[in-house]
Amino acid sequence: MKEAARKSFLWSFFGENIYLVLFSILVFLTPLITISEANELYEFPKMFFVYILGFFIIAFFFTDLVIHRFKLKKISSVVALFLALVIISTILSSDIYTSVFGYYTRFNDGLISYIVYFGLYFVAVNKIRKEDFIKILKVSLLTIIPISIAGISQKFGITFIWPHIPVERVFSTLGQPNWLAQYLAVLLPVSLYFGLCEKTKISLTWVFIFCLGFFCFWLTYSLSGFLGLAVGLVTFVLFFAAKEVLDRKAFLRILIIGIFSIGVISTNMGIFKPRVNDAIFDVKKLFSFVQRVYAAGESYKISDPGYIRKELWRSTFLLIKSSAKNMLIGTGPETFPYAYQPFRGKELNYSSEWDFVLNKPHNYYLEIWSECGIFALFLYVVLILKSALSSHYFVCPALVAFAVTNIFGWPVVATALLFWIFVAYCDV
Repeated sequence: MKEAARKSFLWSFFGENIYLVLFSILVFLTPLITISEANELYEFPKMFFVYILGFFIIAFFFTDLVIHRFKLKKISSVVALFLALVIISTILSSDIYTSVFGYYTRFNDGLISYIVYFGLYFVAVNKIRKEDFIKILKVSLLTIIPISIAGISQKFGITFIWPHIPVERVFSTLGQPNWLAQYLAVLLPVSLYFGLCEKTKISLTWVFIFCLGFFCFWLTYSLSGFLGLAVGLVTFVLFFAAKEVLDRKAFLRILIIGIFSIGVISTNMGIFKPRVNDAIFDVKKLFSFVQRVYAAGESYKISDPGYIRKELWRSTFLLIKSSAKNMLIGTGPETFPYAYQPFRGKELNYSSEWDFVLNKPHNYYLEIWSECGIFALFLYVVLILKSALSSHYFVCPALVAFAVTNIFGWPVVATALLFWIFVAYCDV
C-alpha cells in the first residue's frame, strides 16, 4: 500500500515529462557532488557532472526534435547576443585554450560551460512548462536539507566527509563560505515564498527548510551573503506586501521564522561582530581625507578582505582601460589570472595574500567586463534586470540577492545553474 502511494506521488509530481526528471536530477545532485582526492574537491566534479548530464539532456532534446519535429519556441535575444559576445571574446582571446575550457581546477565560465548553460536554457524554454519549473525549484530547495546538515555538522566537528575538526566558517559541499552563502541567499527567498503562500499539507516543510537553511547560512559569517540575503528579503517584503494578502497562518509562520532567526543570530555571533567592525573600518578608511604617516614604513592593513577587494577592483579597472580591445571585448573568458598580473598593484604585497596568484577580481561585473567586454557586461545586467522585474514573487528577491552577492564574488557552478533556470522560467 505504501509502495503504491509512493509511486502515485512520484507520478503526480513528475508524470511523463522526462525533461522534468532530468532537470530535477541535475539541480538536486549538482550542489551535493564533491570528491576527496583531487586538486579541486568541489567545483571540478560539479562542473563535469553538469557537462555530462547537460550534454546528455541537450543530445536527448535534439534526438527528440528529429523524431517528433515539434515547433521550436523563440528564445530571448538578450541571451543569444550574450552568448555571441562570449564566443567572439573567446575567438580573440589572449589564451584561447583557457577561454574554451576554463581556468584549471574550476572550468566554470569557460566557453564550454556557457554553451552547456545556454543549451540547458534552450531545452528548458522549449520542453519545460511553467508549472514544471516550480517543481524543479522545489527539488532545488530540497538540497538545502543535506547541504545545511553537512554545514552545521562542520561547526561542531561532526562529519563523515571532512576531518573531525570544528571550523570557524562552514562551507558544506559548496567548498567555500561565501559560495555557500550565495547559494543559500538565492534559494531562501524562494523557500519563504512557498512556506507563506502555498496552501498544501506540506507548506510547513518549506518553513522548516528556510529555518534550517538560515541556520547554516548564518554560520558562514559571510558579509556579502548577508547583505545579498538582506536586500533580497527586503525586496521580497516590498514585492509581496503590494500583491499578496497574508492569512492568519502566514502571519504565525512569519512569527516563528522571526523568533528562530533572532535566536540563531543572538546565540551564534561567532566572528561576525569583528567582521562587521572590519567592514565599518574599510568604509571609513575609503572616505577618509586624512592620511596618517608612520616612520615604521608599510605594514599589513587591519581589514584584509576589504583592502584586498579595493586594490583588486582598482587594478582590474586599470586592466580594462589599458586598451580598446580590453574595454570592448575583453581579454577572453577566464583569462583574468594571466592578464591581471602586469596591473597588480604593489599595495597587495602588504596584505595576507601577498604571495597569491589572484585569479578573480572578486566582483563578477568587473570580471565580465575585463574578460568579455563592456557589451557583454551590459547584456548580463539587462538579463538580470529583465528576469528580476518579471511578475514572479520569488524570482525578483532571489535574483536581487544573486546580483548583490556578485558585487563581492562570483557565481559558482551550482549557483550559475540556478541563475539560468530562473532566466528560462521567466522566458517561458
